[in-house]
Amino acid sequence: MHASILGTGAALPDRVIDNNYFVDELGLDTTADWIVKHTGIQERRYAAPGEDVVGLAANAGLAALEASGLTPDQLDMIVVATSTPTYAMPSTACLVQQALSADNALAFDVTNACAGFAYAFDIAVRYLQTGPQHALVIGADLGSSLVDPKDRGTAIFFGDGAGAAVISTTGSGRVLASRLFSRGTSVPLNVPVGGTMTMDGRAIWEFVNRVLPETIRLLCAAAGVLPSDISLLVPHQANSKMIAAATADLGIPLDRIVLNLHRYGNTLAASIPIALHEALRSGRAKPGELVLLTGFGAGLAWGGSLLQL
Repeated sequence: MHASILGTGAALPDRVIDNNYFVDELGLDTTADWIVKHTGIQERRYAAPGEDVVGLAANAGLAALEASGLTPDQLDMIVVATSTPTYAMPSTACLVQQALSADNALAFDVTNACAGFAYAFDIAVRYLQTGPQHALVIGADLGSSLVDPKDRGTAIFFGDGAGAAVISTTGSGRVLASRLFSRGTSVPLNVPVGGTMTMDGRAIWEFVNRVLPETIRLLCAAAGVLPSDISLLVPHQANSKMIAAATADLGIPLDRIVLNLHRYGNTLAASIPIALHEALRSGRAKPGELVLLTGFGAGLAWGGSLLQL
């Protein structure tokens, strides 16, 4: 499928929450070193009062548009992946469309937790094959709003942010393979409406340890390449220890795996596009090289796309 990434962007709150916050201010039974050792997370960002997911998504989208060289009226589609919308209706994507004055775009949301951006990206790419040229795909979440701050098993992981990518059929890039999966269950991870998160960490670890390497191998086989051919692996930023364990036997060196969760924690649907933005901005992947995006999370839902830039 023809699809090029023309530009990326990110938006993160200014407020930095380091691990000492949970010990010194919340009094949780943990230490800053324990959190780093078991998750790889050193700090995360929290939105300020009045700072919502619409604003973060719009700012990330505007940055991606500016990097792409397109104007808002050239967009044919806006897809926002979020599990923390400001309104039940209208969709976050419609409000982003309004904020950007992207009057010619259709706009809708995808709600699939930490796999949300992988789903939104796949949907946009497939839609572009039918004739439209340009899509803005955004992942944006306020993860801090989903957890009980006194629950050590969830609170330490999550942060807030947004990331975006402009994809287009006008460039030379391609999506060589893309696959999505789900297996419905609320047991390992769920957030009731108006409630807070319940997460079975061991079950999530086992789930990721199975589906992450399976997905990478499947995408590579579909494209006729080996995992070792991948120039850049951009996984959902859940837990650095878990990602390292799940990818250990794939032949992908750690320096080809994008990990920035030590600074941002788990930002749900925002984590992949934020990591992708930072990696591409720093030149970690060049035109013609292979980049694999993969997400996994509540649903259970998972999947990814293998790109040739």
